[in-house]
Amino acid sequence: MLNKILAGSVLSAIVFSSSLSASNYIPNLNEELSYNTNLIQQSKAVIAKLEKRNKYLKKLKKDSPALYTSKPLYEDTKSSYIYRIKLNGAKAKDLNFTIKNHIISVEMNLRTEKDDKNGYYLSSQNFYQEFSIPRNVKESNIKHKINGDYFEIIIPKK
Repeated sequence: MLNKILAGSVLSAIVFSSSLSASNYIPNLNEELSYNTNLIQQSKAVIAKLEKRNKYLKKLKKDSPALYTSKPLYEDTKSSYIYRIKLNGAKAKDLNFTIKNHIISVEMNLRTEKDDKNGYYLSSQNFYQEFSIPRNVKESNIKHKINGDYFEIIIPKK
């Protein structure tokens, strides 16, 4: 009989303690639900910003597809060597192209100044690249042109 009373007391203690811990968990569950709901709302706001940014980027690409076309910077074809320099929106008038001593030089210096109600803005960008002219080429046949957003140097082979 003592065993039955003891077993009943132990069982009552277990049930009572589990009900206490369940009642303690309910506020934590509500806090977790509230926290998760807030995270969902924040995520939706971030997703909306990303969707807006993608819409803007797609419009940029549609309006100026040449700026977003990728081409190899060097090609060795059967008839010529082709070097390309990505302009990133710079204009051909900003480039200086020279051939001297079997070397092709391309130089670009961009300087932008803006003074408005927000303050003074100055940006300076410099670019310089040289290419050795291969021996199997006639220098007088070398041509250059703008192709989309690339400055192309076409070096025909002999």
